[in-house]
Amino acid sequence: MCRTASDASPLEAMPRKKPQPILQLRRYAGSRLYDPESKTYISAEDLQRFRMEGHRISVRDVETGQDVTEACINYRIH
Repeated sequence: MCRTASDASPLEAMPRKKPQPILQLRRYAGSRLYDPESKTYISAEDLQRFRMEGHRISVRDVETGQDVTEACINYRIH
């Protein structure tokens, strides 16, 4: 027996949204953010725009290797 679209539950009928890849950024001295994929520095406005567009972001400090994502996002927003 074949199922039709009308037989599917609302959740099954919704197209599945593929998650955004994680944007891997590096934080250099002076809190400068660098995107190695595009080979460009990222401004605070760019970071805010990426977040609003639903991009997942990861920021690593170059000197320590620590994950500083939350610190960067909170610093840039406030």
